[in-house]
Amino acid sequence: MTAHERITIDVGAQQGVEVAPDLWGLFIEDLNDALDGGLNAECLRNGDFEFNAADRDGWDALTAWSADVADRVEVRTDAPIHPNNAHYLRLTGPVTLVNEGWDGTGTTEGQGFLLSFFARAGAEPARLTVTIGSNGGNLARAQVMVPSGGWHRCETPLTAVADGRGRLHIEIPAGLVVDLDHVSLRPTGPGGEPLTFRPDLLQALKDLAPSFIRFPGGCVAHGLGLDNIYHWKTTIGPRHERAQIPNSWGYHQSRQIGYLEYFELCQATGATPLPVVAAGVCCQNYPGGAQAIDDDAMDAYIQDVLDLIEFANGSPDTPWGARRAALGHPEPFRLRYLGLGNEDEITDDFRDRYARIEDAVRGRHPEICVIGTVGPQPFGPDFEAGWALARARGTAMVDEHGYRNPRWFHQNVDRYLAYEPGPQVYLGEYAARSNTMRSALAEAAYMIGLERNPAVVRLASYAPLLARAGHAQWTPDLIYFTATEVLPSASYHVQGMFSRERGTRLHPVTLGGVEPEPVTLPATGSVRLMSQGASVDYADIVLDGVVRHPVTTDPSGEPVELGGIDPAAATLELTATRRAGDEGFVVELGGDSYLQVHVGAWQNKSTLVIRGDDGITNDDHGPLHWHGVRTGVPVRVKVRLDGARVRAWIDGELRHDYEQDLRPEHRVVVGAASRTAADGSTEYVIRAVNAHPTARVASIRLAEPLGPAVATVTTLAGAGPDEGRPFTASPVAPVITTAAGDTLDLPPWSFVTAIIRRIP
Repeated sequence: MTAHERITIDVGAQQGVEVAPDLWGLFIEDLNDALDGGLNAECLRNGDFEFNAADRDGWDALTAWSADVADRVEVRTDAPIHPNNAHYLRLTGPVTLVNEGWDGTGTTEGQGFLLSFFARAGAEPARLTVTIGSNGGNLARAQVMVPSGGWHRCETPLTAVADGRGRLHIEIPAGLVVDLDHVSLRPTGPGGEPLTFRPDLLQALKDLAPSFIRFPGGCVAHGLGLDNIYHWKTTIGPRHERAQIPNSWGYHQSRQIGYLEYFELCQATGATPLPVVAAGVCCQNYPGGAQAIDDDAMDAYIQDVLDLIEFANGSPDTPWGARRAALGHPEPFRLRYLGLGNEDEITDDFRDRYARIEDAVRGRHPEICVIGTVGPQPFGPDFEAGWALARARGTAMVDEHGYRNPRWFHQNVDRYLAYEPGPQVYLGEYAARSNTMRSALAEAAYMIGLERNPAVVRLASYAPLLARAGHAQWTPDLIYFTATEVLPSASYHVQGMFSRERGTRLHPVTLGGVEPEPVTLPATGSVRLMSQGASVDYADIVLDGVVRHPVTTDPSGEPVELGGIDPAAATLELTATRRAGDEGFVVELGGDSYLQVHVGAWQNKSTLVIRGDDGITNDDHGPLHWHGVRTGVPVRVKVRLDGARVRAWIDGELRHDYEQDLRPEHRVVVGAASRTAADGSTEYVIRAVNAHPTARVASIRLAEPLGPAVATVTTLAGAGPDEGRPFTASPVAPVITTAAGDTLDLPPWSFVTAIIRRIP
């Protein structure tokens, strides 16, 4: 094979199709400590003393706090500063209270902070000493006077005298008794104002030039249970008055970044707001399934949704527009989109509640585009039912989600060409399952497909956006961070290369010298059994007509191999009995590409077939609800592979019967658009993915030639396909060069954006 292959890129004449103007945006959900401990600039953890066991087992009001004399610290709830902030501390001096922060509080010499808290002293004023201290000494120090009498808000500036990382210390002198609550430590801006957002993370979001920001979820929006639904009105106003709730992802949600701050974030990044509200039901993953808001409470809930629109867009003469103005924003936030529901199971309760909310918004605010929901996957019962509901109701747009492996993205570059006219698509959550270069390039190929189908796809946002290293419930993520670092992934760079350079007019593209990569079943393979989180005995094993000895798997998840198979023609039967544990078990069949039949998937609530390619997995069929594996109760399993067809029986019931996707992969993908430059001339935006070990050199031919032309080329390349891991920065970053306007170099495993313009 030569060092590179030559291909051609023929860019056709513009045909009057406009690029979707809001296509690339962001989705922020409070998981992975994305807000508290992340984008929220607050340096202290549990400053309100409201952590509790409902957030996470073992947590309480003193989580993240310690004292040099523990019995001089008392948690109290009588006469708090606000009912929503019921817990406070009574400190009897001498005692020093310490907050661990989020892996400590980082300082740089000269950096300013604002410390604030509510305090209640006795008959005499109290003088408290506060420091940001480390083992090397004090990084910042000040004293604060607490007036006598009831609750008072106290504050003091702090200036760091050295670089370091320390913890906040609050010293109560001997002879004083002080009540303390809502302790806050924030870095300050140039004018001494406390910052809302962590500056380096905010800049990372600004650098993506998002058209919109979706918030607050995701699962957080409709919550685990009706009491956990995200109600926007409880997240505005003074922070010490906001309702704090357990987070759907297993930690505490202070809502210090609430709806007002969300709208401010949109302003700071130049993005259009896209809030998501619950569609009158909570998340179906709540124990016992989704619950609907009581019928007699629906009118009030619908009014809350309408009030949100008024809060965002209403004039100061309206009740909620006046509230916005009172909070410092007389000008509207220019809300144009509203998401209704998230990945919901399409039940009768959902249909009823959804329709009532959508009808009310349409009637009062026809200018708002309501975005429906079609389940968690780009296929399956809820996907089909959600689309049927949207078509029947004439919903303007639906929110599709797709967490898939890289192969799926390469196979589905042209997915939206097959869509019929009707509701448009917001691809609200997608990712190619890993942080490798392979995944980033698969996303780039898919995004080219999204961009060239604007009649169908109007909006798209990768998810999740942010994850604190060591505090993540979900990977992959777009941006990782520590207390002092921002670690963008390769996917982050891909997103930026799309959003920062956009065309406005689409052009058709014809590729020469490129063929799709065929997808075939593996030639050889084997059968393996495993049971992460359970001990399982397997008996009566018959593999392709041959009886096998009984085996056992343990909770470690280590596989036990049964024998070789032909992945295109194999039959396995066995009886599995769980001896201990809470989870189910897995039957894996195949080689480099493999299938996993999960019996008792996702908290032992379903059966599911997963496919793995290039070491990255993908839901292939299901999950389908099931009663789960029970200790001591035998489960009879039969799996048959017949060419691309996969069948799996559980206790005699055929639960999975489908054809594996063997469509070819589009590994070299190119898109083209043009735009009008500042001088009135035309320039072209060419995007090209080469997800292949072979370098390509592309000759570019424009149907509407520019004459002598030059290209500004941004290239993401230089890493192998499997380089890149969660919690680390991308192994490569974009490099900008200048080249001739008629040739484009596509290195192995690369994504390239070229801006071609006429030489003046």
